[in-house]
Amino acid sequence: MSIRVHSSRSFFGHLKPALPRDYFARRRMYRTISDVIMIVILSILVAWVIIYTSNPAGFSSAGH
Repeated sequence: MSIRVHSSRSFFGHLKPALPRDYFARRRMYRTISDVIMIVILSILVAWVIIYTSNPAGFSSAGH
């Protein structure tokens, strides 16, 4: 068996974690990753709405 068989198929394969072979563990990992991504996106969206629905003139520079 060659060494190439044990290496990753993609160039960036070592950066992402190995997928578990267990179906439920793989589902749990995908759900956790999607939950984290959804929380980050919604947090950024809520922060943007809070900042831009408030008075944006209050954040102007002191020179004006």
